Amino acid sequence: MRLGLWGATSSGKTTLMAAMQLAAIQHKPREPGGRHVRWTITSADAATGSALERLRSTLVQDHRFPPATLANTPLRLIFEGRVLRPGSNPARPRPERTPPIDFTLDFLDVSGALYYRGGGIGGSEISALDGGSGSGGSGGVEDDGLRFDDDETSAPIPARRPPDRGAAQHEELVDHLVRCDGIVLLFDPIRERDRADGDNYAYFDAMINRVLEKVRAARRSRGGLLPHHLAVCVTKFDDPRVLGVALDGKLNTLANGSGPPRIESDVAHRYFEQLCTRSTGASHLRDAIGGFFDPSRVRYYATSSIGLFAGPDGRFNPVDYSNVVMTGGVPRIRGRVAPMNVLEPVVGLVTRINGERR
Repeated sequence: MRLGLWGATSSGKTTLMAAMQLAAIQHKPREPGGRHVRWTITSADAATGSALERLRSTLVQDHRFPPATLANTPLRLIFEGRVLRPGSNPARPRPERTPPIDFTLDFLDVSGALYYRGGGIGGSEISALDGGSGSGGSGGVEDDGLRFDDDETSAPIPARRPPDRGAAQHEELVDHLVRCDGIVLLFDPIRERDRADGDNYAYFDAMINRVLEKVRAARRSRGGLLPHHLAVCVTKFDDPRVLGVALDGKLNTLANGSGPPRIESDVAHRYFEQLCTRSTGASHLRDAIGGFFDPSRVRYYATSSIGLFAGPDGRFNPVDYSNVVMTGGVPRIRGRVAPMNVLEPVVGLVTRINGERR
């Protein structure tokens, strides 16, 4: 099965891939004593293993965000899910007779610049920004000096892609998305807030028509719409500028439960709709999603690749939950990396796609 990873520069694509295995290891059942799937994610080839090992090391050991993605990087992951009996001892879980949930996924990690107005075809400048927070520059954006999950790095000398290489990488990305069964779309609310009129839509619009054109040429469209299932991940929910607004200041509700806080999909969808009332770009993106995808195949998730900071007792503190600190002008991950809703969009896509095939 093939999934596409779609998002603007600095939206968090590379960090999300780096956090995927951590999310599987930390995955817990939704309800105490409920049905639980124990997930194992391994690399299907040496190149994928080497790439993801470097990314995880950057996150977990160096407490930094991964560097920019410049070259198209194919990644192949094997997901193995074992369904455990409700209420079984976590130390010695008893598997159910339910068949295991196994699948292999192909991703293509690319520079976010490829999604923008032709992806630099013709040798246009592409700054090395995708996938990480580096030296903490503002990229021309007025802000409060904080950097959270995958904000942009400063890039005083932009990289220039040779015309033929840029065109080839752009076409590879278009063909990859056309062949995908599902798409994970990363929506960056900080980018939408800090830039005049946002530009998440510009990154979406520049690619979506090319994909639909090729899908129609291959006679794969469904009633004029794309056949893909779509998971819209509203990213950076570890950022107080996002979480505080999304929960309308009701952060204390997260502190009442035990274990890591859970942000349900309705919160992500409602926050996305709120942004649409204030941002023309976000409203255009919402309309485009409705115009290109079957609404019954679209789901929303509140996502953070690094998660929320928790103190020694492991509890959420509504007045101190930012998991990023600035050190010498460079953003660093403050505490434990605890991905939130990183695994769920992928598993949800696969479940829905397989359900249709049966």
